[in-house]
Amino acid sequence: MTSQMRVLAALIGSLAAASVLMAQPTRPLRTICVIDAVTGRAVPYASVAWDNAARVIATACTGITVTSDSRLLVTRLGYAPWRGEVRTDADTVFVHLAPIAAALPAATARAESSREWILGARNAVSLAVDSARASGAHSTGSLVAMLPYTFPRSARGEVSLSLRGARREQVAVTLDGTPLTDPATGLADLADVPLVLLGSATVAPGSDPILNGPGAAGGVLSLQSGTGSIMSLRTAAYGDRLAEGAVSLGGTGGRLRIGASHRTARNDFAFVNASGTTGTAIDERRVNNDVTRTSAMAQWQSTRANITVLGARAELGLVGPVNVRDYDEDRSTTERLFVRATSQLAGTMLSSGLRAFWLGYRDPARPLFNTTSRALAADVDARRAIGRVLMHAGIGGDRLRGDGELVQDRTRAFVSSRIAGSGALDWSGGVRLDAIEGSGALPSFSLAVARRMRSFDVGARLAQAVRVPTLYDLYFSSPQRITVRALDAERITLDAELHARWRTADGGASSAAANATTSATANGSATAFVPARTRVTLEGAVISRTTRNAIIWFPGNFGWSPANVGTEHVSGVEARAVVARGAVEVQAWSTLYRAELLSGALRVPTPYVPACAGGAAARASRGPAQLSLATRWLGARPYTAGPRDDAFMLPSVALLDVAFSVRPRIIAADMLFTFALDNVTDRAWQSVRGFPSPGRAWSVALTLTP
Repeated sequence: MTSQMRVLAALIGSLAAASVLMAQPTRPLRTICVIDAVTGRAVPYASVAWDNAARVIATACTGITVTSDSRLLVTRLGYAPWRGEVRTDADTVFVHLAPIAAALPAATARAESSREWILGARNAVSLAVDSARASGAHSTGSLVAMLPYTFPRSARGEVSLSLRGARREQVAVTLDGTPLTDPATGLADLADVPLVLLGSATVAPGSDPILNGPGAAGGVLSLQSGTGSIMSLRTAAYGDRLAEGAVSLGGTGGRLRIGASHRTARNDFAFVNASGTTGTAIDERRVNNDVTRTSAMAQWQSTRANITVLGARAELGLVGPVNVRDYDEDRSTTERLFVRATSQLAGTMLSSGLRAFWLGYRDPARPLFNTTSRALAADVDARRAIGRVLMHAGIGGDRLRGDGELVQDRTRAFVSSRIAGSGALDWSGGVRLDAIEGSGALPSFSLAVARRMRSFDVGARLAQAVRVPTLYDLYFSSPQRITVRALDAERITLDAELHARWRTADGGASSAAANATTSATANGSATAFVPARTRVTLEGAVISRTTRNAIIWFPGNFGWSPANVGTEHVSGVEARAVVARGAVEVQAWSTLYRAELLSGALRVPTPYVPACAGGAAARASRGPAQLSLATRWLGARPYTAGPRDDAFMLPSVALLDVAFSVRPRIIAADMLFTFALDNVTDRAWQSVRGFPSPGRAWSVALTLTP
């Protein structure tokens, strides 16, 4: 009887305990997604802590079990931490972390059961690599060419970028927030960055020089690395072959992503030479225009550190302009190494970088011009956010050695302070002081204000910036003729901008938001609903920029080295429209610039800056198939350092590209097959006078994603 009583008591106790547990609040499963507050991209390897638990979000989103009043702490290397309570019944919480580099006032968290809201950067436009591949992109350069307002430029095998009528040294390029722009050359060679390693690209015309450093007045190109494993093969006209692949290894502790790319091309296209020395147009074929380029990259990414190593080797023929055939046998070999490490210590983000270059130039006809040179650049900097204030300081140096008496050493340092706030108006301001060996101390400032409403944003920005003569200015522009000359620092005395954007009520699901949603749903950890409504976005900007002691190189004028040419003034307007409904999206953009060099009473147009330019793109999907159309046009471009004259202008040109892609369903991997035609109308044109471009060209690519 006693044992029976004990069993009965145990049963009663179990029922009582169960009733107590049932009476306690439920602990629902929530999906936490961490998003970059500037780019709208998913942020991998963020750490989420709540109650007595913690988890690392290795991809975009993760599911956690929390109570309705749990307090979350979300941290990530390079971002301001966010702490807050979850007091909502929504099944998904999107935490928007503010990058330390952006010095935004605070991070935000918004939760809805079926929709995502993204706070995007003003006038910034993002493009996912997967979407770009389906539209025919095959390299980082062609990816950037699909972004609005951009003007990729290619010179002797390298690909760089111009924005807002600026020279390529005035554009900052970053990879996952760390700078790729080399302080020694002023450039970031996009041809060295394999497309297979990237997940997306974001372009922002105009920039805050306090935030992005001197020389970034034209704007910022922000590259974001991809995730997962991928392999791509491509064959194209003129002997162009490309093989690339990447793989991601690791788990919650961190991710190692490695990849490589190898490309060869003959580039022996036919053209009509109307600029030769014979005085008559003749049919010719490009010779010594081949390229072999190999790039490799390794990247470690975790909650504690980011380490990026990028190496590249390129060998190419240095074909000369069609009216100067003396350089048609010249060859060039370039090797580059980029190492960047970033970590965070007690709220301070520490970053250091090393860049090494080796350049060999060979002229079989004139061995006197043979050149070998080496450049090394190193820097270290620290950023710390104290409330709303971002403090940033750094120091670095360059070292150049070349054949003969080519020697240059230079040290530099800077310190800056920036503050930002929000309320009825978003605002920011800051000051920066650059100390450059040989140029002295150079101060600059930046002020910006914006008003954000549900469907309409408007803002203004005033800034100054400096750009110090770089090794590129002194040497790398033309290895045939080495002219080391003393140059003064280029100073942007005023960079002004007014911008506005309007969108339909649900147009907040911009391209950045759509890409972030895609990143979240690709992992099966979150769902998103995009209503089949027409979404419209209209944006525009009015800009004005004045530069004192502008450093200009006049290609084709045989000056061979840049020089300070006085004052440059650029003014203009930019506009963009996007219309999307369901699987159809159309966008168009246009720019009008007036770029002039002023020297006393003389007014000279800045070479190769078109007065008008623009582009349009459309894509439509049905099932696994997609058709993409893209056109880009350039107005007449001056090519000489002289008064405006139609006789010294390259004619306007309009180019049309078409791509068809299909994603067949297979079990082992996602497959993307792309067929593209570039320059469908077979338009003959010259990006630089005397250097023709191929006409119509085809390509076929196959991309596999396990």
